[in-house]
Amino acid sequence: MLDDPIDEPLKAARYALEQVTADPERAAGLARRAREAARRGGDPAAESTALRALGLAAREHGDARAALRHLRRAVRVGGDASGPAYAARARMSLALMLMESGRPTQALTEIEQAAPHLDGLDGTRLRMQRALILDRLGHLDVAMGEYTASIQQFAAAGDRLWLARALTNRGNLHIHRPAIAAARVDLLAAHRLYRELGQELAAAQVEHNLGYAAACAGDLLAAIHWYDRADDYFRVHGRSPMALIGRSELFLQAQLLPEARAAASAAVAEAQRGTMRLHEAQARLMYARAALAGGDPEAAMREATVARQSFARQRFGPWTAMAQYLRLRAGDAGSPAARLRAVRAVAARLAEEGLPAAALDARLFAASLAAGRADAAEDLEVVLTAGRRGPASLRARAWHAAALLRDAAGDTAGARRALLAGIRVLDAYQAALGATELRSLAGSYAADLVTTGVRLALRGGRPAVVLWWSERRRAVALRLPPTRPPRENDLAADLDQLRGIASAAHVPVATRGGGQWREQRAIEERIRRRSWQAASADAPGGPPQPLRPAQLTARLQDRLAGRTLIELVTVDGALHAVAVSARGCLIRPLGPVAAPVEESALLRFSLRRLLLPGGTAATRRAAAASARHAAQRLDALVLAPVLNALGVPEPSGLVLVPAGALHATPWALTASCWGRPLVVVPSATAWLTADAAPASGGHTLLAAGPGLAHAPAEVRRLRELHPAATVLLGEHARAEVVRRALDGARLAHLAAHGAFRADNAMFSHVTLSDGPFTVYDIERLARPPRTVVLSACDVGLSAVHPGEELMGLTSALLGIGTATVLASVLPARDSAALELMVDLHRRLARGVRPAAALAAAQVAVAGAEGEADAGLATAAAFGCYGSG
Repeated sequence: MLDDPIDEPLKAARYALEQVTADPERAAGLARRAREAARRGGDPAAESTALRALGLAAREHGDARAALRHLRRAVRVGGDASGPAYAARARMSLALMLMESGRPTQALTEIEQAAPHLDGLDGTRLRMQRALILDRLGHLDVAMGEYTASIQQFAAAGDRLWLARALTNRGNLHIHRPAIAAARVDLLAAHRLYRELGQELAAAQVEHNLGYAAACAGDLLAAIHWYDRADDYFRVHGRSPMALIGRSELFLQAQLLPEARAAASAAVAEAQRGTMRLHEAQARLMYARAALAGGDPEAAMREATVARQSFARQRFGPWTAMAQYLRLRAGDAGSPAARLRAVRAVAARLAEEGLPAAALDARLFAASLAAGRADAAEDLEVVLTAGRRGPASLRARAWHAAALLRDAAGDTAGARRALLAGIRVLDAYQAALGATELRSLAGSYAADLVTTGVRLALRGGRPAVVLWWSERRRAVALRLPPTRPPRENDLAADLDQLRGIASAAHVPVATRGGGQWREQRAIEERIRRRSWQAASADAPGGPPQPLRPAQLTARLQDRLAGRTLIELVTVDGALHAVAVSARGCLIRPLGPVAAPVEESALLRFSLRRLLLPGGTAATRRAAAASARHAAQRLDALVLAPVLNALGVPEPSGLVLVPAGALHATPWALTASCWGRPLVVVPSATAWLTADAAPASGGHTLLAAGPGLAHAPAEVRRLRELHPAATVLLGEHARAEVVRRALDGARLAHLAAHGAFRADNAMFSHVTLSDGPFTVYDIERLARPPRTVVLSACDVGLSAVHPGEELMGLTSALLGIGTATVLASVLPARDSAALELMVDLHRRLARGVRPAAALAAAQVAVAGAEGEADAGLATAAAFGCYGSG
């Protein structure tokens, strides 16, 4: 192949055309030079070919206007060539661009006008282009036949570039049928050909398609692998709308919903910039899916409506039906009966249009709308029949359908078995993921199954069974073996780079200029991508199988030793409590969950007002009164009714398993908890595991981060109580040094600024001398420290995801095997926090268990602090998590 031909304009123009999917920027430069030479030499054939190259290069850059302008000119100039084939070839390229800019009828017209003038290989290429348009219009069987015939002819003729293109198109059609195994065969063959031919852009596009195929199949790790490979190219050369839509699909499959919406929004903007109407409608459809999954039906309705109108104008039947389905999911169609009829109609249409997975999802949605009706079984039977194969989420839906059918028929035991089969499918899926973030978010897929299971258990009225179902999906990610990313040295280097940026100027990155903030976000994204590639540890069969209901309650009663466990369960907006103590096991309905959630938020707000500086004496008195009232109401709504029903008005200790937003509650201030050992845990099973862990030897670590006035003094005072401790102050308290010192410690105390990252809990951190020490750093520990005290603001908080999956510093420590973490869910007053920590460690040094030591220290500090309200608020801000 020529390196940079300019001597013969036609040869140069053809070479430029071949280079479009290798390097569109270079192809455009070559095409401009070839066009100039052709015009000087009066060669319309060469000029038309060069204009085709310019148009197709503009297409790859997402500029539909420029692409159409060049290609229409190529048709006109080609008409002056010695034969009609040049104009016909230009029409073939123009047809592709017209289709992508939302004009499929015009595209087919161009194809038909070109057809009489092209034969041989050119005729086969035209045939494939026509098949692509028919594919997009929903004529899938016709398109499949044409692709296959084209592949055979390209292979026979040795046209490897167009063979790769035909394989790519057929592979993409296989994805939508769906036939993922066949799609992989075609796409991998195309990828190999593109690599051999040096077609870098085309190879990256196929890698993106392989990622999309894997995401549609539910193989998240393979999707991440292929998308990351494609992104190595797109990060340098720019992401097309379709690349961004693919990223959004990946994020949606991983339940990274804010990221899914952001990628879809970027795809919409990119498509609008280039007036790519088809891609814009597809991006809006993707945005609607992400918005619906994220609980924003208004945004889903808005985007799905615009997408449906655009697809309908473009006569893209399958996508019009898909957009209509999303509108119905978002709440369109008036009365419930009308909505049900409309959903069933669109389910049938989706099946007819060749989108079976979407049709199945619509049928399951119809079944949920028809719950309790005699005809609900019709929809469930369809789901049950079609959903036995495919990705884990689809198979789990099928088992859910089976459970609903069996329950409707009065077979409650069969319904439970079906639910458990579905949950086992999702257990295996969750266990196959290595990254904590992906594992935690994957818990959302089981929410419907577990909710149905809890409903059945509540109907049966057996507390042990309700507790068992609640536990079945609580914090499964924390029970899986921890894993490491495949390129840990690269991850460590990225974390060091992140710390370098964050420690610059010794101020939080978020307060600085846009350049540093963008650089930080880019590094964080790279760290996340590396962590996502972690393979699961060897855990055959998924996470440890749960005890039977009776075994679970018996084991709890055996280990509680006078304490009471209360697990909160939310179903259909109502809060229930299951309690276990030596006196027995009971379940208690507590009313709408909204009331305690509101009181929890009010309590946090009032305490935060007391802990932050400023305000008048009157506003502080009002905040203190508000906090006491909220704590009293919270106790009356949640804890007191359960303890009274158990006959335990003053328990010796409590083990509390919150639900949803109640995880962030400063429970210690309630009357039932104040002054008594309280342990807050993600699940009863996690507490049993942590409490049963044998005590071990090990060293004590005391470390202080920068910028916190009391931290060095705090550590020095604690050293008096732990004279043999490893002490890290000032520049010695660097992240890697602290990480090594944490490894295998019996007791660790970190006094530092802390931050909970609501936008991404995995980057929650304490600040050390060289920058943030994050969840990713904690997960690199080989041997977990047994007890960790985090004397820092807010680091006891965790992001709570469906399935009560938690992400944050505290949950990360518990996840790697730390038995107990003491941390704050609020800011803290420096002076009060110092005295609280000294009192706490004085008791720990005497052998008092952490929960009891904290409870006693809270009472002592609240009573001794000069500013009583601030002392009480600081004491209440800290909690004990894990074993206690």
